[in-house]
Amino acid sequence: MSSKRKAAEATGAPGKQRKAVEEAEDGGDDLLGVLGDAFDDDENEDALQDALGEGGLGDELNDEFGGEYEGENTDDEDEGGGFGGFDDEGDEDAGQESEAEPEPEPEEEPELPVPEAELTSGEAIELPTMTAGQARLVAPLLYRNSELKTIKYDGHELTTEDLRENDELEWDSEEFHDVEAIIIAEFLKDNKELTRLDLARNSIADAGAAALAAALKDNTTLEYLNLESNLVAEKGGKALCEAVSSNTTLTYLNLKYNAVPTSGQSELLDLWTKAHDGSQLGLHL
Repeated sequence: MSSKRKAAEATGAPGKQRKAVEEAEDGGDDLLGVLGDAFDDDENEDALQDALGEGGLGDELNDEFGGEYEGENTDDEDEGGGFGGFDDEGDEDAGQESEAEPEPEPEEEPELPVPEAELTSGEAIELPTMTAGQARLVAPLLYRNSELKTIKYDGHELTTEDLRENDELEWDSEEFHDVEAIIIAEFLKDNKELTRLDLARNSIADAGAAALAAALKDNTTLEYLNLESNLVAEKGGKALCEAVSSNTTLTYLNLKYNAVPTSGQSELLDLWTKAHDGSQLGLHL
């Protein structure tokens, strides 16, 4: 307790009742137990009520329990509230534990959806449905397969001739997702021919945009990248910010009608302006 105030002295209650009150005021090991024992004797009730009155032990209890105790039973007690809303120490601990946020479960490492040998040999491969994490494992193996000519995925067909040799790729409204974007980005890293890549009106989200952004850090020929009307959000926008600050050839970047937050757009605009001698031309947000 922050302070001690002496309880009003009980009248007509010598002996046992006075001893109980004094023990309660001295902060014994079991304050509530002392009070309970005293109430067992009807003759002591008046003395204890006086001790719990205004300016006495009742005020001390009220201080101790944050204003919950008023010297008489309340509806909260009937509903299991008790002092401070807990019936016992176990319930109090449970209440504290429920407020703690659960620790996030670690993400599982992705696995190759097909054997590595099938990805590194042969002229054609049809990939099963996979996650973006699996696509990040598959894409480098496809790139290293010198025999590969055709990649089929989810009804789409990509040819390595297009990915390695064309200077313009127009894939507007092809219903591409992150997996296709990740595969395209892997070939873009070392592509010395491609200057224009149009992926507008697809379903490319953060994972695909991040892969393309990583490729832009290595690519030295791409000038035009159109990602208008996709699903790029905060993480993808952040990755493209990092790409813009290091890429020296990109002169056109379209991110209109995506989900990049205003703060990300402002950062991207600032970095683009610095990289292009103060000009905002070529950036569309």
